[in-house]
Amino acid sequence: MISPANKPGPTAATDLLAELSRVLWQQRNLIEVLEYRLEVQQLLMISGRAERLALAVGEVEVALTDIRTIEERRVAIVSRAAVALGLPSSATLTQIRSKAPEPWDYVLADHQTELQRLVSSTEDLANRNREVSQRGLADIRSAFDGVDNAVTKTYGRHGDRTSLTLPPTLVNRQV
Repeated sequence: MISPANKPGPTAATDLLAELSRVLWQQRNLIEVLEYRLEVQQLLMISGRAERLALAVGEVEVALTDIRTIEERRVAIVSRAAVALGLPSSATLTQIRSKAPEPWDYVLADHQTELQRLVSSTEDLANRNREVSQRGLADIRSAFDGVDNAVTKTYGRHGDRTSLTLPPTLVNRQV
């Protein structure tokens, strides 16, 4: 039996374009899941729910692994579809769109536009999370600096206001 990838002519290309479309849908869905998990991570950081942050980071890692897996499938299918359309196996999605018959040229254009939008918004969200995380670290460092170099205003021997530097203190609570 001849598999769809080995069929000669337009049917092979059409089957591969349909498969490519399915994989692109999966990729879009996985990027949306990643975006959701990044939003949860951000909300946890902003709300100070540090006890849940490790779980959120783990979920982001799982989403990234899933995206890497589907990306490998997409690259293989793009290569096969390109060859079926008479293009080099290294052809881009844009090049495949230009050779794809209707309606696949429009379908692939829609996927490409939406993937670009999703990737851009996900990168923005990841950058905001990085900024929130760095701000949080700076706040923690500042809090510890304040504990190590505690200076308090008090009254001196003669009733005048003076500053008193306290020795470093061991803090037994979460900052």
